[in-house]
Formats: sequence, structure tokens, C-alpha cells
Amino acid sequence: MIRKRIIAGMAVGLLAGGLFVYTTHEKSEARETYNAYVKETYNEQPDIKLSRDWHMGGYTGEVTLTKEPFAGTYFLVTYSDGSIHDNVLETYWEREAERTIHERLVSEGILKEEETVRAEVPIGVSDDVQANISPTPTSIYETNPKTYLDVSIMFHEDWNNTDEQKQRILDVMREVESDVYWIHFSFDGKPGGNDDYTERYMMFTRKASDIDPSFLDVRTIEDLNAYDRMYGFDETTFTTEYRFDGTPIEEETTQ
Repeated sequence: MIRKRIIAGMAVGLLAGGLFVYTTHEKSEARETYNAYVKETYNEQPDIKLSRDWHMGGYTGEVTLTKEPFAGTYFLVTYSDGSIHDNVLETYWEREAERTIHERLVSEGILKEEETVRAEVPIGVSDDVQANISPTPTSIYETNPKTYLDVSIMFHEDWNNTDEQKQRILDVMREVESDVYWIHFSFDGKPGGNDDYTERYMMFTRKASDIDPSFLDVRTIEDLNAYDRMYGFDETTFTTEYRFDGTPIEEETTQ
């Protein structure tokens, strides 16, 4: 019995040692592959932090680039076919969209300088379009962004259901409608502070859904009033829908 236990212990030890050697080799190989990819693609040789990719298998990488216009931290992932992908161009396009849309809205007097534009580009978009990285990266506006670009416009004021606020919403729609797929509006009179759950939000898409209308169909204040739907969160993070006058839609429908 003791001999069997010793043999079993040796077997477990050999297995563990083998796994350690294999894992170390696999990790080293992943690092070398990512290093070569970053060197070839971005002409940089930064340290790459690896972590186990439990979804795809293998390792994901985190890399910090230092050269403009791509200075920043990004991820690297290896697909099952062995191809390597990153989120560098998507992040670059998000920054470009945020900067240029903010500039356009401010110059037209629609947005205040301190108010905010956020953009989101889905991961993988750069794999589906012909895009250059060097000598200069392709602009987002050369990639048909109206098929994928999401923007959030953050007004630094509370929602008061005024025609002036509604006209600002319409003005934003008209200014960006040729470049975006989805527009999210938020009204927050205390941006950056503690959440007092008074923020209100509304969403519009290029193609109408069962809930959200197309911003292409909302042309007037009357169109917007016909939509008459916003949402907000409470301290439990549950979502409540409201009419423009502040009436919760759930309460309205149960009366």
C-alpha cells in the first residue's frame, strides 16, 4: 500500500511537472508571437502582460504603446485559427469620433464646451473594413461609420421637458445622422458627482426597433413628443421608464 502511494505520488509529481513545463513553454511562445506581431504592426517592442484566456484558450495580452497616434493600452487576443487581433484601431476611431463630433456640435452652438461626447466602436470592426495603420491610420469617416458607430451625448443639465431641450436633441440628430448608427442622450445636472438618480436618458437608432424609434423619423418637436419615453435608474440599478413629464410608465399602465 505504501509502495502504491509512493508510485502514485511520483506520477502526480511528474504530471504536475510536465504541465508546468508545458504551460511555461506555451506562455513563452505566446509572448514571442505577440511581440513579433506588435513589432511588425506598430513598430514597437513593449513589455506584454499575459493572462490565461479561458474562453478562447491560450493567452490574451495587454500592451501599452507609446508612439502617437496610438499611445495607450490595448489588448491582444489569438483566435482559434491562429490569427491575432487587437482593439487599437477601434480605440483610435472612438477617440477621433469623440473629438470631431464634439468640435462640430460646439462650433454649431448645439453643445457647450464642457459637455461630453462618448463614442463606442464594436470590437472587430477593423477586421471587416479596409483600413491602414501607417503611414497614417484610416479615418473612421472612411469606414462607413453609420453602420456601427454608437455615440452618447451628455447634456450637463437636468431634464425639464422644455422645447429648448427637445430642440437641442433634434439639432444633434441632424448634425450627426449621416455618421452614426445609434445615439444615446443623457441629462444630468450634476455630472461627475454622486449619483442622485435624477439622470434621465433616451435612445434612438438608425433602424427603428420595437422600443426605440429611428432618429431619421424624428424631425420635429411633435415627433419627439409622440415618442414620449425616457428611462432612469434607482439605487438598486433597476430601470424605470418615464414619460417626458416624469410620470413612471409602469404606474401609468397599471392604473
